[in-house]
Amino acid sequence: MKKADKAEELFKSGLNCAQSVILAFAGDLGVDAETSKRIARGFGSGMATGDTCGAVSGGIMAISLFVIDEGDAGAAKKKTYELAREFKKRFSEEAGSLMCRNILGYDVNDPESMKSIPADKLPRVVCGRYVNIAAGILEDMLM
Repeated sequence: MKKADKAEELFKSGLNCAQSVILAFAGDLGVDAETSKRIARGFGSGMATGDTCGAVSGGIMAISLFVIDEGDAGAAKKKTYELAREFKKRFSEEAGSLMCRNILGYDVNDPESMKSIPADKLPRVVCGRYVNIAAGILEDMLM
């Protein structure tokens, strides 16, 4: 199964967007599923405030796990930042933004506006697509 499809399936099972993306790669990157889910828990819905998309946050976590230090922390940081920039650029090009509220077209942090969002526009329905996009980009870049 492709990582993008696995991430989307994880999202549909009830995990948040960040958890779904990192968990799709966790086993390949030497991190157990439970630790991955716990680390990424607070990053869904744009860190619960509509900021940076959780799929992006989960992707950056996966990139950070992918790059091995090998005794040169400076080189590892440089490589991590290069990959993070490329990932964010590609995600933004496909999704139209890096910000949850911009991607969705509303602010998940505003309870009043959330009351008027049609059911087919809620994060649980639409965000699987962005999880798939993020994991697909990562799979192309890392695997």
